Amino acid sequence: MTDPSPPGSGRVVPAYLLTRGRTRSHGQDLPLESLATVTELGRERYPALTRERRDVLDLCAGPTSVVEIAAHLQVPVGVARVLVGDLAGSGYVAVHLPRQEKGGPSAEILTRLLEGLRGR
Repeated sequence: MTDPSPPGSGRVVPAYLLTRGRTRSHGQDLPLESLATVTELGRERYPALTRERRDVLDLCAGPTSVVEIAAHLQVPVGVARVLVGDLAGSGYVAVHLPRQEKGGPSAEILTRLLEGLRGR
């Protein structure tokens, strides 16, 4: 099996090994636009965590979406969802779920998300 890590990413472990091959977190499934922020417990336990989990906590110093975390870590979105979900289940990050709107997210939300992904 080959490592899906991009050359020069610095990752030693293939992405799905970070989740032990799981595609679902131990907690709830998170929408891609969910925002995560590090908690006080996450700050306290930071030194004992793996490098990838510390990287997630670093990104979550301010509210950060699951999609942004995946992009910054250069991992598949499913891996980011599992990492964030596990950290939330341990109390290391607080997850802020998007408001549920009838008929799905508004065009404005989708446009803002797309612009964020494009770095505008």
